[in-house]
Amino acid sequence: MSRPFQPGFSHLPTLGTGLAGSDGHTCSHAEYLSLSHFRVKTERRVVNIEIIANPTLTSFATRPKVLVVDDDDNMVTLLKLALDRAGVRVLTANSGSQALRQTFEHRPDVVLLDIGMPNMDGFTVCQRLRDLSDLPIIMVTAFDGPEYVTRAFAHGADDYVTKPFDIAELTARIQVCLRRAPNGTEREETLVLGKGELIIDLHRHRVWVRQQDVHLTKTEFDLLIYLARNQGRVLTHGQIRSAIAVEDSVIGQASLKQFVSGLRKKIELDPRDPKWLVSEHGVGYALVMD
Repeated sequence: MSRPFQPGFSHLPTLGTGLAGSDGHTCSHAEYLSLSHFRVKTERRVVNIEIIANPTLTSFATRPKVLVVDDDDNMVTLLKLALDRAGVRVLTANSGSQALRQTFEHRPDVVLLDIGMPNMDGFTVCQRLRDLSDLPIIMVTAFDGPEYVTRAFAHGADDYVTKPFDIAELTARIQVCLRRAPNGTEREETLVLGKGELIIDLHRHRVWVRQQDVHLTKTEFDLLIYLARNQGRVLTHGQIRSAIAVEDSVIGQASLKQFVSGLRKKIELDPRDPKWLVSEHGVGYALVMD
C-alpha cells in the first residue's frame, strides 16, 4: 500500500545514494507504478510514495523556477518529484559550483540550498549568490542548531527549513518568497558570460572571474563593459577610446594598450597568452567567450 508524500518527508527513512528518476520513468532505484506513485528502493527497505499536487503553486499563471541544491542525490530527486507535482519547474545542482552556474545560466526564482556540501558549503554559496542579486534563498538542511540559523541569515538567507520537513509547508514558504521577490530589474543589470566564468554586476560595479571577486579601476570596468556588450565583435581602437573616454578627455593608443594589459592581468589565466581579451593586429580588440 502506498504512503502519501504529502504532508511531508518525515515518514521516510534516511535514504542511501543512487536514487534517480522522474515521473513516468523507470530508474535504478525509483520504479514507476502509476501516474502519481513510485516505489523507492533505499538501503534499508522499499517505500511506496504517492505524490500529491499542492494547489497553492499549481495555480500560478507562470510556473516558478526553483533551483534545488544538495549533494544528496536522493534528496534532490525527492524534492524534484514533489515540486514537479506542485507545479514548479525544478532545476538541480549537486555542488556549490554547479549551483552558481545554474543560477547564472537559468535565473531561478528561488533557491533551495543545503549547507553540508563538500568543497563549497551552503554558506559560501549563499554569500556569493547574495553578492549578485536579491534572489530568494531558502536553506534546507539537517543542521538545526541556532548557530547555523544565525549564520545562514548573516550570509543572506531569506528562510531556514530543517530536515525532515513538511512538503506543504515548504511549498508555502516558496510561495511567500515569490511574493516578496523583486521584479527582476536588478538581475537584468548583470552580464553573465562564458557560462558564468565572467560576471559583471553593472548596478554594484563589481566583477567576478571564475567565481573570484576581482577589483577593477573605473576605466578597466568601463572597458570590460564595452567589450562585453559587444562580445565576439572586433572593436577598433578608435571605437574603444571614444567609449571609455571621460567627458572631454582623450585616450591615446599607448594608454589604451596599458588599460588592456591591466585588464588582462585581472581576467586572464595567462595574460601573456590571452584567450578572452584578444587582439586583432592593426585593428582593435574583442572579448571572445566560449
